[in-house]
Amino acid sequence: MKDSDKKFIIDYETETWSRCADSYLDTFSMLTGQMLPRVIEAANVTSGSRVLDVGCGPGNSTRALADAGAIATGLDFSESMVAAAKAANPGLSFKLADGEKIPEDDDSFDAVIANYVVHHLPEPAKVFAEAARVLKPGGRFVFAVWGPNPEQSSIGCFVRAVSAHHDPQALPHGPLFGVTDKETFLPLMESAGLTGFELTNHKTEWKCDTLDPVIDGLWTWANVKDFPQEKQDKIMAGMKENCSKFAVEGGYVFPHTAILGHATKP
Repeated sequence: MKDSDKKFIIDYETETWSRCADSYLDTFSMLTGQMLPRVIEAANVTSGSRVLDVGCGPGNSTRALADAGAIATGLDFSESMVAAAKAANPGLSFKLADGEKIPEDDDSFDAVIANYVVHHLPEPAKVFAEAARVLKPGGRFVFAVWGPNPEQSSIGCFVRAVSAHHDPQALPHGPLFGVTDKETFLPLMESAGLTGFELTNHKTEWKCDTLDPVIDGLWTWANVKDFPQEKQDKIMAGMKENCSKFAVEGGYVFPHTAILGHATKP
């Protein structure tokens, strides 16, 4: 990847998730947090396990690890996310750092997790290698990411509404965005020296009483507030219309899927 392309992705991802820091716990974490029990189980977390949470965001994943008995450290590249994590989780350890240069010693963690993170990375091979470096022999690297794009119903409602009035391809992403096949991830694991890679599919749901968390999260993520007001109004109308098919008594239920990957350091 060219340095200019990498910088473009890093700048975009940092700006985006820094913007989402204050709202993430009340929006996207309602969905992405559903994979945390599976991630923790796959990581073989037990009382006293040392676990590194790469891309910890506002710290809900690090808190889940600590609640499971782990000695957890959260790591994120967004200063705003780290600040939000520290404010919401006093007593837990959080560090501002890039996953390509993890500020930890070799062979120092029993597990490394990345919950809905690796598809944001411009050079995932470097992060996978760093995860392997800091793992103890026998330790596991575990990640969760979105399943196939057509199976992400709430995001699909939003993208279809945006596409009618704006170019969604204008938003850059890392090279693993939308990737769900084992054949792509396996070489990354193997090049990092990790073995026994497995990839499994899982169903999740975004349940909410109103559309507010879904709209607020996606609005902030795409920075729709900076669009002309007329365009915002049209996107909002389209979003609500698209979401209507997922209405149930007392709110909304949006079906989603995720994939879970894990491998072990020999």
